[in-house]
Amino acid sequence: MISSGVPTLNFMGRAIRVALVALAVSAAVTPYVSAQQELTFSLFERYLDSLRAQANIPGMSATIVQNERVVWESGFGFADVEHAIRARPDTPYHVSGLTEALSSAILLEQCVETGHAGLDERIQQRVPAFSESSTTMRDLLAHRAPGGGFRYDANRFAGLTHLAEVCVGKGTPFRQALSEKIFNRLGMSDSVPAQNVGDASADDRGEFSSSDIDRFSGVLKRLALPYRVSGNTVTLNTSIGTGVDAASGAISTVRDLARFDSALDGAVLLHRETMSAMWSSVDGMPTGLGWFVQNYNGQTVYWQFGNMPGAYSSLFLKVPSRHLTLILLANSDGLSAPFPLQDGDVNASLFARTFLRLFVG
Repeated sequence: MISSGVPTLNFMGRAIRVALVALAVSAAVTPYVSAQQELTFSLFERYLDSLRAQANIPGMSATIVQNERVVWESGFGFADVEHAIRARPDTPYHVSGLTEALSSAILLEQCVETGHAGLDERIQQRVPAFSESSTTMRDLLAHRAPGGGFRYDANRFAGLTHLAEVCVGKGTPFRQALSEKIFNRLGMSDSVPAQNVGDASADDRGEFSSSDIDRFSGVLKRLALPYRVSGNTVTLNTSIGTGVDAASGAISTVRDLARFDSALDGAVLLHRETMSAMWSSVDGMPTGLGWFVQNYNGQTVYWQFGNMPGAYSSLFLKVPSRHLTLILLANSDGLSAPFPLQDGDVNASLFARTFLRLFVG
């Protein structure tokens, strides 16, 4: 269990580790891959594209990270169907529910490790406007229902947005905190905190420099277009939300999320004690803090998913005993909508099962 008494971070040492992780992950694909691994990657790539076609997903990007290095990456189908623009490892997508994993890192570092708020303090102590009088940060991070027990509720998780802003301080809007505390810090240059930061009318546009706005605009021009799929019919979805909160709205690429993954495993963002709590089941539920936690064939796996209905979907799956991570992003809801992932069992996903059977056994 983490208490608010965790020592203040050694920011200089951590800054050095951030730079080293960013440098390591910036290399494309590590050359240290055996012939057997290459065969496995090739087989997985064929399976993955077959599953994508079966789900009628227009475009998908994928990467595998092992020992904090990208060992395989690929793009499948089209980021823009009409203009035949291929999906690539650097194609940006709305990551939807994966935003929870990013938010949990901000909350655990900026609230808990700094002592600004405790996991078991009532949220109303820091955010008086929060509607639930007895709910704690731990409750929301773990999707623990008001009456106890697990209940996945992204809207309720979004209640952590204002708590993150309070902990970061200085009137920092959540999207700015996401940009500064995660994206800029880890060199995630193809990530954008919210789609509407490119709008002239965005309330906190002034919080970003002109160079930030220019970079965001460039990334958004390459954003994979969202598609609604019904049977064999694929239509562009022009009515998705463009804001961000603690539960959804961030935009990233599989390459950038590989940087985030490596920063976690390298203890760049959080103390290892904090990560142990983050990836430990809360009261026997299928969740830790911002992540799902479960057993697969005797091995613990950590995972998170995203589902923006009729638009985007995502999967982030870690096998810590193998130092192995799979990240998938898609421009339809086909990675998630067909499977009841909200119930807390990653085995429900054909994409996850294929990966686990090939790489874990």
